[in-house]
Amino acid sequence: MEELLDFRNQNLWNEINQNYIVEIEETTNNEYSVYSINNSATFFINKNNLCKDSFTHEMLHVYMGIKDLYFSSSLKLTLPQSKILSENLSPQLIEHIGNSLDHIKMLPIYLELGFDRKKFIIDYDQYKCTDEEIMIFNKYYKIGKKINLNAIDAYIGRLISILCDPNADFDYSSDLKKLEKVDPLLFKIIVRLINHTKEVKVLDRTIFEDDHRTVISNFYKNMVNWISNNSFTS
Repeated sequence: MEELLDFRNQNLWNEINQNYIVEIEETTNNEYSVYSINNSATFFINKNNLCKDSFTHEMLHVYMGIKDLYFSSSLKLTLPQSKILSENLSPQLIEHIGNSLDHIKMLPIYLELGFDRKKFIIDYDQYKCTDEEIMIFNKYYKIGKKINLNAIDAYIGRLISILCDPNADFDYSSDLKKLEKVDPLLFKIIVRLINHTKEVKVLDRTIFEDDHRTVISNFYKNMVNWISNNSFTS
């Protein structure tokens, strides 16, 4: 563990060990990750590339649980209440949304601890949108006046990737304007989801203040409203 810990993340490691039974395993895909359930947390590390930044990223995912912020699990419990959402938002997208909302809360802590922004995610240097994708949305997102159910998953996923990108050097303003025209109401809902998440406190949050439950509940209500205002086809 000496190669993964130093004065910057030692306290975080100590707090996790006070709250979880921790195991360390070698990754099978060269990527760092963590799986936590109840009071157990298993970290998967790349022993051929020991990286304190990547390990700290995974520790912060667990730290969100210590601070009672469970965006992914709340999404998985809430979205199936809608037939349209449960049938057309893939498990991969729901995982992507939850992971990205975690990242919104994690990044400021990660930077404050002194870790490298460029190592926060593995695709940091990858621009998260292409002209071809926008062209496809313009062409296939709607069939007549009805929304193509097969395009919803990709549209939301693309917006989430752009709006949660930690690379501040990328300018997505032109892409976002084009994506907003594809579905103005859904665009607004996703932007509100991101902004609402940013408003949630990690520390010193009282029971009267917003948390992951209120964020996901409001997101669900907005999505149901979006469904009621549209017609769909597949």
